[in-house]
Amino acid sequence: MQKSNTNQTRCRRCGDCCRNGGPALHKADLPLIQDGTIALIDIVTLRPGEWVYDQPLQKVSPLDAEMLKLKGRDGTWTCIYFSPEGSTCGMYETRPVECEVLFCQDIEPLRVMYDKDRLTRADLMPEGHPILSLMADHDEKCAPAAMELLAKAAREGDHAAGESLKEMVVFDMELRRLVPEKTGMTAEMNDFFFGRPLRILLAGMNIKTYEAGGTIRFGFNG
Repeated sequence: MQKSNTNQTRCRRCGDCCRNGGPALHKADLPLIQDGTIALIDIVTLRPGEWVYDQPLQKVSPLDAEMLKLKGRDGTWTCIYFSPEGSTCGMYETRPVECEVLFCQDIEPLRVMYDKDRLTRADLMPEGHPILSLMADHDEKCAPAAMELLAKAAREGDHAAGESLKEMVVFDMELRRLVPEKTGMTAEMNDFFFGRPLRILLAGMNIKTYEAGGTIRFGFNG
């Protein structure tokens, strides 16, 4: 968070930035993942078309490209490695590059590198891994921008759009159920493989997803 007081010239480690959200990950952060400092289960993929908070611009806007970001904690975007109780970072000495350059009273260094050399899922997955094809299929069938268009049309009473949206959400839910079941990997990996669940993205549009009577229903609010 940028502040008007400019007397400070270095980070006070107050935790404000950590509370506002964990960093996006860049190729310079790859060693932190390779040596286990950052676990894949602690990374969430934000996909093109998702509306996210742009720190340098300090506004919400849709993503142009994939972003890997440290997960939040306690149902918020507060960085998972931050301890609110003691205002301490669990990896301060080996923190990601965005954390190194970010200073709340001068965000220009972050602005310069913010959208450069970002890591992608493909950078972290072995070439030819079978789940890569599932990720590509999911990206095609569950694109956030397409979901948003269908949701807006369904809200306005378009039945066909509502049925297409239902199929999209069911596919997303089933894939997230089957991958852990078939691979033995923890379900926490789904946020890395497939990004945030569509029902979470829909909730951001004030659309609640219900499972009732063996099918999916939507509640349109607002």
